[in-house]
Amino acid sequence: MEPPSLTDYMMAVQHPRLCFPDDDVLAASTTVLDALGPVTGSGVFGCVFRFTSEDGALTWAVKCFTSHSDARADRYRKICAALAELRPAEERWLVPMEFAPEGVLVGGRRWPLVKMPWRPAAPLLDWVERWKDNPAALRAVAADFTAVVGRMGELGIAHGDLQHGNILISAPRRVQLIDYDAMYVPALAGTARPERGHRNYQRPQPVGYGPRMDRFPARVIQLSLLGLAADAELWDRLREDDDRLLLGQEDFEDPGGSEALAALADSPDPQVRDITARLLADLRSPHDLLPPLAAVVVEPALSPVTPARPRPAPVRDTASEAPAGQPTGPRTDEAQGGEPQQEPRREAEPEPKPEPEPEPEPEPEPRTEPGPQPQPHRAPQPQPPQQPQSASFATAARAAERPVPTAERPVPAAARSRSTRRTPVRRNRRLLRPGMLLCLFVLVLLLGLLVALFLVAPPW
Repeated sequence: MEPPSLTDYMMAVQHPRLCFPDDDVLAASTTVLDALGPVTGSGVFGCVFRFTSEDGALTWAVKCFTSHSDARADRYRKICAALAELRPAEERWLVPMEFAPEGVLVGGRRWPLVKMPWRPAAPLLDWVERWKDNPAALRAVAADFTAVVGRMGELGIAHGDLQHGNILISAPRRVQLIDYDAMYVPALAGTARPERGHRNYQRPQPVGYGPRMDRFPARVIQLSLLGLAADAELWDRLREDDDRLLLGQEDFEDPGGSEALAALADSPDPQVRDITARLLADLRSPHDLLPPLAAVVVEPALSPVTPARPRPAPVRDTASEAPAGQPTGPRTDEAQGGEPQQEPRREAEPEPKPEPEPEPEPEPEPRTEPGPQPQPHRAPQPQPPQQPQSASFATAARAAERPVPTAERPVPAAARSRSTRRTPVRRNRRLLRPGMLLCLFVLVLLLGLLVALFLVAPPW
């Protein structure tokens, strides 16, 4: 006997208490209506309706079948038993399912139904339409989809109809699968495949019913997501209808004349080019020899380039030497491919000493031959006692003005001798400046008072 039609189901589900006599939860629920009535979605084998609890907190999706299959009840029992052994908290792709062989009453007879919780997620096509200009989001979903397919392969499970209508994207960019009509579980080994799957995701050659039947459609989906991540313009350029991602049945039947496969083969992303070549090889290989999906390579984030510091000293003639006065530290050398290089250090160049008032930096003194260096701090021979006096006076002056010890860093002899001769005179001048300013301020103040008295009480 033929099952009810879509119209029959639409009339019946508007009265939940009558059409769900054995399910108290659905009997007490309310049918969700849209512009065309209570139906939410329909396909070749059935239609889906949406119901909410009385308080609106819970929502269910109920699928009713418009086609007959003698093996449906037995297949669903084995699928439900296999999925019941899994933990939905760990298998996040899984949506819990209940199968009732006589769950809905239509026309005085009971018919099977499948009940699932309604997931607040976006179908894959709607999600891609919104996020097609976000490469990071597309790669994240492609990586999660690859992980889901790999996990199902470890469990010996295959969905059987991987396509955009059976993939939901929930926050945060997680993949969930629905519609388990064509699912394969180990308990179904040796049985016939119930349906072929969506034409825009399947190979032209027939594929057997087993744990590897998802490999080709999964590669089509992975390739489409990564291809869009590399070039978002492919979305409007390659899609001929709204029943696909980037590839369709005509691309698989004539790969040599496919514009979409040619565009993906020329993608700027090397991984997209590799997957395209693998897909073309899959079209020529037996379905039981297709390899699983390769892991998605997420592009690393590029760090901003730090601008080079200005070099205060001139560059020497020798190209291999660092400029005089350049501080030692890591830098990026373009000639070495961006690897950090260490600046060469010149021994004769003293490091500038921090002073309260900047002094002109001494000119570099290049050395051409090794040997003893001149010692300018030594006093002339006719006056040997003057050098200790000058050195002690400079040391006392530095100790009086700065509490920080002067021996924190070694100072070359040339720099020490120059500071010995010049520092006392310059710093004594600095000590006089505040007094001069104070005297000038007092004089201006007295002059202002005299002018004020003259104006208030003139002598005449």
